[in-house]
Amino acid sequence: MAKRSANHVWDSVCQQSLVKEINPLTFNTWFTTAKPYISDERTFGLSVPNEYAMEYIAQYTEQIESALKDLTRVHYSLEVVVRPDGSVPKKEEREKQSTLEFNHNGSFQIGRLNPDYSFSTFIVGSGNNFAHAASVAVASMESGGNYNPLFLYGGSGLGKTHLMHAIGNQVRHDFPHKRVVYVQSEQFVNEFIACIQKNDFEAFRNHYRLADMLLIDDIQFIESKERMQIEFFYTFNALYESGKNIVLTCDKPPQSLASLTDRLRTRFISGLTIDIQPPDYETRIAILKNLCRAQRVDIAPDIIEYIANNITSNVREIEGAFKTITALMMMGTEVTIDMARQALQSVIQPGAVKPLDFPLIMEIVAHYYGVTVDDLKSRQRSSDIVEPRQVAMYLCRKKLNKTLKEIGVAFGGKNHATVIHAYDKIAEGIKEDAALSETVGNLEMRLQ
Repeated sequence: MAKRSANHVWDSVCQQSLVKEINPLTFNTWFTTAKPYISDERTFGLSVPNEYAMEYIAQYTEQIESALKDLTRVHYSLEVVVRPDGSVPKKEEREKQSTLEFNHNGSFQIGRLNPDYSFSTFIVGSGNNFAHAASVAVASMESGGNYNPLFLYGGSGLGKTHLMHAIGNQVRHDFPHKRVVYVQSEQFVNEFIACIQKNDFEAFRNHYRLADMLLIDDIQFIESKERMQIEFFYTFNALYESGKNIVLTCDKPPQSLASLTDRLRTRFISGLTIDIQPPDYETRIAILKNLCRAQRVDIAPDIIEYIANNITSNVREIEGAFKTITALMMMGTEVTIDMARQALQSVIQPGAVKPLDFPLIMEIVAHYYGVTVDDLKSRQRSSDIVEPRQVAMYLCRKKLNKTLKEIGVAFGGKNHATVIHAYDKIAEGIKEDAALSETVGNLEMRLQ
């Protein structure tokens, strides 16, 4: 079939199907540069400028093959090869650049970075500015050994994954010759289990140990998995000793990964470990205004302030509230502050119908800080647990008519001296620390 026909088929597939199913930024970045060809009656090919475009497009193999079949009534197999000049590769070149390792039939998937997650779309505030600066430095590939590994930890929805994707996307853009491998820890574990079943580890090890930058999200999933930890230990060493970059995210600091082997824990803390805190008021306002600009909607200032004042635990909840309000606006009615309060009641007042007691205060404080009630009752002494525990004790002492002993018992058997220290610490901190004062004020508002 002539090249013109291949172009016609590809243009039709893009306009009639892909542009409707794929994020516009992803489509414009990776798909518009592809040059189509048909090498035989069952193979539809795309020449792309680099291997990263190949990896992105290969993720959509099923959608593309389905669209090709709907349009042409031919069940084409898709092949994607790197040809910067857009020419049709020879057969031996196509075989050499086979993408089977990366498509939906393969064992290992590379890529899957969200192109919407970039440094330009990340809102920087007091709770994440250090993490943002370190991530930018790592993405420059000039940060040196002191930033390796970069270990980002914090509660759910605070931007860890956004920063990790931003690092990967920036490196792929600025250093197209570098091999960036991003994987969620759960997928990493599942791939390793598959290798155990097949008794074949060579492909797995090569896939990860030949990376120039390895990004692993939610590393806490390897806890209690002894063989997985052993394998990851050697993968970590292979990359670290060859000067490759490693970025890890976790929901807790390395010291709190109780089921992690000591040798892995010490390696995690040997680089740069950063705690990402919930966004402050100014950052929450900036996030909402940025969402308004991106979605081209105009939400009333009093509604923005209401959301920012009352949803403080993480960015995902803020985005969820924003989507709720924009959905109301799409109905064609003017959204008032009273309508917003009613629509967001289940999010902003999760404990409104509950009595004010130990469990409720612990639940609201834990939710605010992105920890668990069990963390508050535990004997962990890491900074991400100590402050919320002390704040919860302070609020219990202030809001409930309970003795020091009763409060200590409620928090897992702490003695009265611990409760007194927590109360005094927060009471003094409120006078000197504006951020802590705002936090306690927001929590008291939610307890009303």
